[in-house]
Amino acid sequence: MTTVYIIRHAEAEGNVYRRCHGQYDSLLTPRGHEQLPFLAKRFENVPLDAVYASDLFRARTTAQAVAAPHGLSVETRPVLREIDMGDWEDLTWAELPRIWPEEYARWKSRPWEATPPHGESVMQAGRRMLDGVRALVRQHDGGAIAVVTHGSAIRGALTIAHGFAPEQMAEIGWGDNTCVARLDFDGPEQIDVVYENDASHLPQALSTFASIGWKDDKAVPSTMQIWFRRADPMNPADAEKIIAFMRELHRNAYGTDAGLQPDALLRDVVRAQQVSPRACCFGCREEDGAPVALVYLKTWYDAEPDIGLVGGFCIDAAYRGHGLSGQILGQAISVYRMLGKEYLVAHVGVDNARAQGFYQKFQFEKRGEYADANGNHFRMFKRICVD
Repeated sequence: MTTVYIIRHAEAEGNVYRRCHGQYDSLLTPRGHEQLPFLAKRFENVPLDAVYASDLFRARTTAQAVAAPHGLSVETRPVLREIDMGDWEDLTWAELPRIWPEEYARWKSRPWEATPPHGESVMQAGRRMLDGVRALVRQHDGGAIAVVTHGSAIRGALTIAHGFAPEQMAEIGWGDNTCVARLDFDGPEQIDVVYENDASHLPQALSTFASIGWKDDKAVPSTMQIWFRRADPMNPADAEKIIAFMRELHRNAYGTDAGLQPDALLRDVVRAQQVSPRACCFGCREEDGAPVALVYLKTWYDAEPDIGLVGGFCIDAAYRGHGLSGQILGQAISVYRMLGKEYLVAHVGVDNARAQGFYQKFQFEKRGEYADANGNHFRMFKRICVD
């Protein structure tokens, strides 16, 4: 008998920024890093001959926590990757029903047969991943290994391992980040699923499901989700809304909007969108498209080539505290990562404790100061490059 522990990676950006991350390579979140010691503790006295992982950052970083107490290195295998989400990669989940209503409706209602455009289905991903595991079982006959992989691939693989028909996938449900399944193999083909989706090693405070409001294992967050559209500075209604958001931002940051120059702001937005059309976007309500947030990025800034500078994040006062902060941050990271930047940087007023708390929550670090007509600011850095 060969024992295989199938482990889902720790919490990653897509899980909390509400973005569709299949084979898109992303980083762990602060909570993801906090989850790792508990996963490592679970496995410190479990005999393991080897630790394998998908070659995506979130999986191989999680695997290192399992391997380290055993003095093992992590061996990566691309076959263990997450589902290929094709044209949906790195889009917000809230955007998908607007662009692909029929395909997304099928994904929600019949996921076992849904395939994102130019991607693969959950069952295809599960079969691919499980075939990779079977190859590892042949190498470690009679031993025990850990395999760190991804949520959709695990769900498809467990459906197959149970001998279920594809339409029985809902009986598997979703496992929380760092959850574990134990599969005992009698040869590569005969599989006994001893347990699955077990995240009992995590305290409730570190559960991803609990933090984003998943009421069950069906992947439906109870908190609000938004999609992003380009804010057009040449459209009078959009221009007025951009200025209104930035006035609110200045008042919150400095107590006054006297330093805001609307015409100069709109000119800068035009410059920024010449670099990336997504440099200034509204975050919109899923149901009716009403703008409830602004993400403005100074993509024209080139004094420090490895830096992506934030021009402003603002959430409508009525929607603060509804889980939008991670989603607007995720949009900024998406834009600047595509532009090849290593760091996301914000200039935060030294007296703006609320904004400093926002950035510190998402692991920005203070590195020096910056002064302009609005006063003194801390320079706050977050590394966004995936190695």
